[in-house]
Amino acid sequence: MNTEKTFNEEILPTDNQAEVKPALLELTEEINHNLHSAGKWSQFLSILGFIGTGFMVLGGISVSIMAAFVPVAKPGILPFPMALFGLLYIVFAGVYFLPIYYLFRFSNSIKQAVALKKQDQLSIAFNNLRAHYKTFGIIMIVIMCLYPIMIIGMVLFGIFSGLGAAGSGIPM
Repeated sequence: MNTEKTFNEEILPTDNQAEVKPALLELTEEINHNLHSAGKWSQFLSILGFIGTGFMVLGGISVSIMAAFVPVAKPGILPFPMALFGLLYIVFAGVYFLPIYYLFRFSNSIKQAVALKKQDQLSIAFNNLRAHYKTFGIIMIVIMCLYPIMIIGMVLFGIFSGLGAAGSGIPM
């Protein structure tokens, strides 16, 4: 007798096979306690992140304002205005804000889910945690891709600076 099933055959349960139900996760008191604690710590870290983002914005505004009033010793030494550094800080603050916001939403949702024992809040909490990690992962991939470009740029800048200094008669 051939017991091997082909691709098109349908496998039907027989009388002696028990119907297998998907296992449900059980949230024990210890797990609830750990989730609540994770919610508190993630709220603390997200508030620190918001404060840090605020400082980045203030720093960017300050650098932009100061760059407008500070005279440049040698005009044309940089290929872009100094105020661009301040704008760059503000852009970084905007990029950093998004994952911190997701972390803050996770902290609020997880604390509500544990306190009220609501499945939908737990789902929302973990969706926000997923978004937090996904956003940070994308940021890290972008930064890792920019590192080789920055290293090559710094090496080329060093080479051309050295060649320029050697050509102007400055002793090395």
